[in-house]
Amino acid sequence: MNKHYLIKGDVFKVLPTIKNKIDAVIVDPPYNTANKNTKILKGRKARSSDFGKWDYFSNNDYLKFTEEWLKLITPILKENGNLLVFSKLEYISDIKRIYERLGFKHHATIIWHKTNPAPQIRKNGFLSSCEAILWATHGFDNKKISYTFNFSKQNEMHNFIQTPICMGRERTAHPTQKPKKVIEHLMRIFTNEKDLVLDCFAGSGTLAEVADSMKRNSINIENDQEFFKIMKKRLKDIDGVKVLNIKS
Repeated sequence: MNKHYLIKGDVFKVLPTIKNKIDAVIVDPPYNTANKNTKILKGRKARSSDFGKWDYFSNNDYLKFTEEWLKLITPILKENGNLLVFSKLEYISDIKRIYERLGFKHHATIIWHKTNPAPQIRKNGFLSSCEAILWATHGFDNKKISYTFNFSKQNEMHNFIQTPICMGRERTAHPTQKPKKVIEHLMRIFTNEKDLVLDCFAGSGTLAEVADSMKRNSINIENDQEFFKIMKKRLKDIDGVKVLNIKS
């Protein structure tokens, strides 16, 4: 039976308590992309990018925040473990520089293309249809260490993933939920059965659900009470789930 830990708490309080070594980190952190604009769509539900206070930073604060959680990831990720970080395109170089300073080696930037992005109402710019996934491992200090990379067919190994955003029964109330199809693709390439995978910004629990279906174990950290409720409800029928609350 797979084990899944759902931890309610602040990432900066919880990560130092983790004693297990992690096989892979697949994480969708805040993007610093939220704004107060609300777009009124004729005949449709109004669309807002005000995701919540968790996604508001000044640029300098956002980069400091990113460096701090990556510092806490560094000692608990196995020497041959994989790090996958979702990012808005504008922060690719910044995040890459941060984890390279911490001793990680950047291997690739994968682009996730959303086939059904939110429409451009004012028609004065491009639709926001692409996000990045940065892949890195520890630098190895010139040692030969084999990290997990499960190469399949040539036509399945492009550094480009194309799917719709979450729709239908898969969709929860989380505003930036990632599709299971994207997480499954990453899980298949960068992890193996029985691996322990960490998502320290777990949101609605997509990673845990995918990990269980693919016979992986997971640690899932989420500080927002409403999102944590969504995650618990979503995973309530999965065996091996343990819910913890670490007070800030």
